[in-house]
Amino acid sequence: MLKHRGFSAWVMSNGKALPEYLVAVDEEAHRVSCWIPGKEGQTFTVYWQDHGGKVDSCAFIALDGLVVPGRFLFGDGVASRGGIRASHLTERPFTFQKVPNDTMDSPTRRAGKDAGMITLKIKRIRRLDARPANPIQVIPSVLGKRKVGDLCIGFGEEIRAESQHPSTWEVLPYEEDVTIPGASKPSTYVSFVFRYRSPEFLEAQGIAVGEEIPKPRPATRATRQAVRRVASLPPHIHQESASSAERPAKRPRLSSSTQAFPTGVRRPSAENRRIASWAATASEPTITSLGESQFFLPVTKPYFGAPLTNITLDADSSVTSESPDLSGSSQGFQ
Repeated sequence: MLKHRGFSAWVMSNGKALPEYLVAVDEEAHRVSCWIPGKEGQTFTVYWQDHGGKVDSCAFIALDGLVVPGRFLFGDGVASRGGIRASHLTERPFTFQKVPNDTMDSPTRRAGKDAGMITLKIKRIRRLDARPANPIQVIPSVLGKRKVGDLCIGFGEEIRAESQHPSTWEVLPYEEDVTIPGASKPSTYVSFVFRYRSPEFLEAQGIAVGEEIPKPRPATRATRQAVRRVASLPPHIHQESASSAERPAKRPRLSSSTQAFPTGVRRPSAENRRIASWAATASEPTITSLGESQFFLPVTKPYFGAPLTNITLDADSSVTSESPDLSGSSQGFQ
């Protein structure tokens, strides 16, 4: 659908609007143009709409240069024209056709700059008194000078149509559109040009380009969206997640017990602690007689005091990181 200056226009065929390609707007000439596909034997209808301009208008349709009367609009609404008047009760529909082989190429018939074009011209007017209706036009067989086999506009067989109204209106230009003082003919307020060609021609020239199929989104983007949705959980779910993510309670450290040893104990050296810890990893000893399940702590130099006392592991006691002072003195280890 072409739109400009409060009006729009389009061409329909078989109940569908024909696609429009390479739409161009000429602001100075108030003209909008495009390309449309036409198929041989296909009928078409030209539509236009006034989008509430509140000014009377009339339209004319030029088919390959042949002007066909249009319709009046009274400041709003939609109008259409799909055929040329053949009699007071019939008309011949607009069609696309090929120039027949028996067409004589007469030098007197001008080619016409409007060949291959459907042009709709809309003029804003002031209606005056009524006058008699336009006379019935003589319809030519071929519009303009065309080559044999070219696509052109023709007219189908006569069909029944609404009876022609016996009168129409005299018109004058709308005051705001007068460019030449004293002009009696309305100027064109806006025009729409549909250049028609066969679909094969439009495709070959690169004019009819199909719509691009959108590419699928990368999988990584969907993954990131999923992460955001998880992060947007309701507050109460956040609280549950936070509570479940808390660190587990630490295992209580083994406390040193000195009840199995006499008071006034002294911490052994690091080397002795490792030996005592290693001995504790063995299976629990079974005390059967004196001297079994015994071990001696190493000394770093000769000891000249009282003889070392053997330490026997009691079955109910646990080995800790501390060992007693074997001599009961604060100078057992240096």
